[in-house]
Amino acid sequence: MHRRDILSGAAVSAAVAALPAGTIRAWAQASSGTITFGQSTSILTLDPAHGAFTGYPGGYEAALVLFDRLLDFDADMRIVPQLAESYEMSQDLKSCTLKLRPNVTFHDGTPCDAAAVKLNIERMMDKERNTTNRPLWDPIAGAETPDATTVVIKTSRPFAQLPNTLAHGSGAIVSPAALAKHGEAGFAQNPVGAGPYMLEGFSPGQELALKAFDGYWGGKPGAGRIVFKFIAEPATRINALSTGAVDVIDSVPVQLVQQISQSPNADIIRRPGLRPIGLAFNLTRPPLADQKVRQALNLAVPVATIAEKVFFGFAKAPDSPLAFDTIGHKTVGESVFDQEKAKALLAEAGYAPGSDGVVAKDGAKLSLALYAPEGLFPGDIAVAEIVAASLKQVGVDAAITKIEKGAYWDHLRQDKANLKWDLAMFGFNPSNASGAYHMASLFRSNADDDAKPEVWNIGRYKNPRVDELLVTADSAPGESERMEALGEAQRLVWEDAPYLWLQINENVTAVRQGVTGVEVLPIVFTSLRNAKS
Repeated sequence: MHRRDILSGAAVSAAVAALPAGTIRAWAQASSGTITFGQSTSILTLDPAHGAFTGYPGGYEAALVLFDRLLDFDADMRIVPQLAESYEMSQDLKSCTLKLRPNVTFHDGTPCDAAAVKLNIERMMDKERNTTNRPLWDPIAGAETPDATTVVIKTSRPFAQLPNTLAHGSGAIVSPAALAKHGEAGFAQNPVGAGPYMLEGFSPGQELALKAFDGYWGGKPGAGRIVFKFIAEPATRINALSTGAVDVIDSVPVQLVQQISQSPNADIIRRPGLRPIGLAFNLTRPPLADQKVRQALNLAVPVATIAEKVFFGFAKAPDSPLAFDTIGHKTVGESVFDQEKAKALLAEAGYAPGSDGVVAKDGAKLSLALYAPEGLFPGDIAVAEIVAASLKQVGVDAAITKIEKGAYWDHLRQDKANLKWDLAMFGFNPSNASGAYHMASLFRSNADDDAKPEVWNIGRYKNPRVDELLVTADSAPGESERMEALGEAQRLVWEDAPYLWLQINENVTAVRQGVTGVEVLPIVFTSLRNAKS
């Protein structure tokens, strides 16, 4: 098994030695009051309506300090006011009335009022302009502005998740004047918001520098400047932290947490994530259309051992299609490792071992193409290799194809005729914290299984009862009824096993001592909004 993601202390030291001395010195010469964030992903664009901050999660992390939203999530993912002082959903769940904070301005000095909010809502509604996060914005029918500090957002159907949409990163409110000045294409590199920090300089894919916005409605920001630097390699990020070149790093390899924790100059921040990792089954393949086969493959893999050994306890085996802290999560099963039962289920499905040990049915071997990205998900290749070895032990041949992480998404979201994979590693992060959004994005039936999936039902799962329950989970007037429907949907999906469920990882960030207020959100993001140096 290749453990490419595991770094030794020697590798860390070697990475430092390999860096040009001038590079380290330049990083280390940070001005007073500057917090530098060494990010594992680059920031490419900063317009919420065009690509929703492509370079996930880096762009979202920058947006958290550059823009404000109408509503926000607190550290426990509860919805709280931000640009809105208050909000109220209608009883029929088809509108939300928000009272805005008075006298708020964008970084360019123009008013952040009801008219500006209305324009932003209409931009996000536009499917031609905003092609991402459509389940969040499609239900919205329009916005009305009774006065300069009141906005009424209406939906085409009952939509209980509307506050979650407004608190989502794509709900960032941008300056209409800046849009007019720079145009749709130019705004992404010249963003103007109403957040605590404003643009100082931007080199897409490399570095973003922000400075404190003195006119911020919420008071003086905690730092004079925040600089986001793209540092792809974990070893380089760790050494930049240890030398003082950066103050914060994300995606810390869990194998090195203990080493960093022993440093007198750094602290570890860890938080359970909302992104379950699994292998989607391509249900258009006849063998995988058999529920017994899918259940057998789940039994064949030691998921709890992966969480404990590969991730050193910084992960857990799932008990639902949703992560534990997702709104609406319900325990509906458990991850069981039983290869003898797996073999028995394969036999019930008509598969018998061949002379080479691979099971076959009607002369066709159970050979599967397993796609995994390199460096996109925690331990992705190492986990894929364990899965392949485990499946081999029950007679299933799984051949791994490694895909460069930047190209991986295009391999998953193909039309049916161009699906090349049988198993594909995938993890969905419900960045609006809603379990209903998560479940609908992955398990609501596609309108046309021959076309590309509308959202992320890449395996072509279809269960009419689950579809009905997800509608109820999104639109029933009572919260208890919505949660009950969501729980039942989780149970049915777990039993149908359209995924080989794997692990739920913790998000791990390291911070230089002396920097406070850094938050690690369960939705993958590291937030510097309240950071101080």
